[in-house]
Amino acid sequence: MDKELFRHYRNIMNYFGAILGPNYEFVLHVLDPDGGSHIGHIVNGELSGRTLNGPLTNYAKKLISEKVYLEKDHIVDYVGEGPRGKKFRSSTLFIKDSEGQLQGLLCINIDVDVYRKVAKDVLKLANLSIDIEQFEMKTEQEQPVEKLHDNVRNIIYTVIDKDILDSGAQLSPEQKKLAISKFKEYGVFDIKGTINEVADIMGMSESSVYRYLQLISRDHATKSR
Repeated sequence: MDKELFRHYRNIMNYFGAILGPNYEFVLHVLDPDGGSHIGHIVNGELSGRTLNGPLTNYAKKLISEKVYLEKDHIVDYVGEGPRGKKFRSSTLFIKDSEGQLQGLLCINIDVDVYRKVAKDVLKLANLSIDIEQFEMKTEQEQPVEKLHDNVRNIIYTVIDKDILDSGAQLSPEQKKLAISKFKEYGVFDIKGTINEVADIMGMSESSVYRYLQLISRDHATKSR
């Protein structure tokens, strides 16, 4: 994404963030020339806890790999899930250049809890208890299609309990391999410099992390034959 395009979308995000307020999170994912990506700008990131240079979600990667952007300009009104199971109403705009090449994604995540509470209060005022039960049931049944992960450390803690890591307990080789496979699935290693951070948090050497990544890549290659 060139500087002018980046500046354009950054200004739009700041503008609508100021208008719509703290219940709206705006995330600009920039696609890098080397095939990687990073969060280039974020407004109200405290909603999901994500920060600059964070990775794409698995759902966003899926949209890109399936080249959905060739047929659509945006995907709207799906359920995203943030830390501690908090749900968002999410939408993604595909940012393309004049030739239709994908340059980035602008994602909007809306915290709708406050609106759900207002809706429930209105139903209570009208003494519509059956409607409240149906409303709550429908809300609980909404299945998120996107996991909104934040920084590397918190992604790791979603895979391995923080207390286990803090206790210094030794994971078995198979547990380490499974954990690193999950980190790779969540896009942890798409962020530059994370090998060192993963090794430090898990009490491993960087060479061990690289070795497990090689094993996982070989396993995937064998399965795809």
